Amino acid sequence: MSNIRAASMDRIRSLDGLRAISILMVLLAHARSTMPAQLGDSKAMLFLADSYLGVKIFFVISGYLITRLLIRERAQTGSIDIKHFYIRRAFRIFPIFYLYIISVLVIKLFFVSAIFVDYTKLGLASVYLWNYQHLFTSVPDPNGGWFFGHFWSLSMEEQFYLLWPIMFLKIPKEKLVKVVAGIIVLMPAIRVATYFLMPGSRGQIAMMLQTGGDSILIGCLGALLESNISLREKYEPYLRNNYILAGVLAFVLVINKLLLFRFPGAYDMIIGKSLLNIGIMYLIFWSVYVPSKFAGILNMKGVVFIGVLSYSLYIWQQLFLHSNFNSWVNQFPQNLGIVFLVGYISYQFIEKPILGLKSRFGKGKIKPLREEEIKIAV
Repeated sequence: MSNIRAASMDRIRSLDGLRAISILMVLLAHARSTMPAQLGDSKAMLFLADSYLGVKIFFVISGYLITRLLIRERAQTGSIDIKHFYIRRAFRIFPIFYLYIISVLVIKLFFVSAIFVDYTKLGLASVYLWNYQHLFTSVPDPNGGWFFGHFWSLSMEEQFYLLWPIMFLKIPKEKLVKVVAGIIVLMPAIRVATYFLMPGSRGQIAMMLQTGGDSILIGCLGALLESNISLREKYEPYLRNNYILAGVLAFVLVINKLLLFRFPGAYDMIIGKSLLNIGIMYLIFWSVYVPSKFAGILNMKGVVFIGVLSYSLYIWQQLFLHSNFNSWVNQFPQNLGIVFLVGYISYQFIEKPILGLKSRFGKGKIKPLREEEIKIAV
């Protein structure tokens, strides 16, 4: 169990590697329309440019890591400091998020009149309600909501993390796993009910918290189950089974996509999302606990660094991956290079210094969790 013990104590570099893969999937998907048709429509690009899978991986990792931190804090302090949780979250998310919104407005007002900004949608994005924008406005958007559209995923996360620390603190430890598992099991039924009862929301089913939040919850559940040492010892052999690993990889990377093409809508709502979430959680456990050559790749400095940059890359990408603009910065392949350059500058000179301020709000008080402490965490 030495690998599991190490994973409990140290920063999980392999998850930064998975973040790198995820953000590359998203960037390629958004850049496809700027690529030459021969490349953008190629089978290889159809496989690699999978923003759907990339975002799902982000969600599961997010729920997993946040819950690990909550488990650690409660084990060492006996409670959760909700106020400081929200403050730390604000330091992590707010600065470059609002800088991006201001930047779009400046470009709109002073440089590129072709950029269309619906100010109602802008307002919804700025308060993390973009994933419900269809309920508030029907203004035609010639850019398809492009410049703020990627914030649906961040909106869902922020809505989730308003609730999750409170649930974690208030629901008795012995009941929390059952409550989380119950919500996950109910989510497909909620999706189907939304489809029939709220037809105007059909296009947003993957984006709304009550219909898509199980991707984050499965990560939370994974962290809760992981904290049970006896249970963890039982499932470790399944992580080391190469046949199971091959089957999960085949499903996540190929089979699920084929089923989505063959049975669009129904398959995804009823069972597809749930199976994909479980598959991703398995791969996260595998990458964390099972030494392998692939895990070594995930831990390479360059790959990890892309994962570290992933939030800045996510925020700034939309400015440079829009096919409706013929400016040099929006043309492939330099647009991807510019995204990385801007993402690096954003991380190095804005995100990283501000993240250092988080130390005033709890960082340093919470030490690495020891094996015996995990037993009382959940």
